Amino acid sequence: MIIESLLSVYLDVNIVLIFAAVIWFGTKHLLAKSRLKHAFLAQLQMLYAVLLTVALTPVILFGFETLRQSGLLGSTTTFNLSDFVVSQYLNGNIALAPTQFQKLLMLRSELTQDIMTMSTPLAQMIVGVGVLGFGYCMAKTLFNACKISRLISRAYVLRRHGHVDVRVTHEIGVPFSTRGLWRHYVVLPTTILAQSNDARVAVSHELQHVRQRDLAWEIILETLRPVFFWNPAFSLMKREVEKFRELACDQQVLSHKPFSVKEYCDCLLRVCRASLGHRRNQLMSHSVPFAHLDQSTRGHGSKSFLKRRVLSMLALTRNPGGAVTLVLMLSVMVSVTTMTIIAQPASGWSQDRLMLSTIVNLERLEMRNSSGN
Repeated sequence: MIIESLLSVYLDVNIVLIFAAVIWFGTKHLLAKSRLKHAFLAQLQMLYAVLLTVALTPVILFGFETLRQSGLLGSTTTFNLSDFVVSQYLNGNIALAPTQFQKLLMLRSELTQDIMTMSTPLAQMIVGVGVLGFGYCMAKTLFNACKISRLISRAYVLRRHGHVDVRVTHEIGVPFSTRGLWRHYVVLPTTILAQSNDARVAVSHELQHVRQRDLAWEIILETLRPVFFWNPAFSLMKREVEKFRELACDQQVLSHKPFSVKEYCDCLLRVCRASLGHRRNQLMSHSVPFAHLDQSTRGHGSKSFLKRRVLSMLALTRNPGGAVTLVLMLSVMVSVTTMTIIAQPASGWSQDRLMLSTIVNLERLEMRNSSGN
């Protein structure tokens, strides 16, 4: 059935997203101990590569299954995580009753079947929460998109260059950038014009986001938020994108040396101070703000992250060359692809699975005989 296939693909993408988050945070931890700890643009590109690989999960699985069925792959490529877990159980490394262990192995297939048939209260609750959560997040996403669109239409066009509009409005306290189908927009608060240098810093910062294609990624991730609203790995990865795109943008702007570090930091602090008076009007979704302070201690615009931005600007380092960045990107993409393949359910009956099935049947027979006595 088409619906069952789509549900299976959706579960695959969510599982891969969790593995991708683990791989990313492990990679980031290793890079933090290397000379590349301040190579923020390279790390941002690696993060985008990880997310792109997750998005290609259906294509990767389809290609792998096609090669496997055609016989072009050797028998060693049939290894998957579930077979490994079964072998560990048979070796006595997992302490569970055989029937309980088999239920864990069959959890995904049984849950998928229950959701398809809506035969259990748990399945009905999952579907209900999913529909309500998706509806709420979608309505919020559309509301924010319309809000930004109306704000841009009311803003005064200060300058137009190529496919970029620089606009000014009194409705915001923090500069931000966003994009439509064909044009990019840099929107400035009127208060920032009092400091001409601040306006230049803010515009340079937001134009760097345009060059890094951060606006497209932000819109894509915000559009996907309703689909993955329940998956914490999605929220964690999106927060990582928000952090590293700001660090990379600060670094790239200052590397061209149009401003001193002091001028840049002073502008950032003044904008953050101004944002405190516009907390309710600050637009976050579908846009990339220059700076934003909130009450969260984990958000990309929190006080702790502001401190990190300032310190990173004081410790400017050169990013690695394109070859090094490409190798890093390919490494994380290969890691995520590998986990995508080995995390798939087993497609047949291995010797270990036959042995497990025999053990489960013997346990059930013993339980039946015991109840009969």
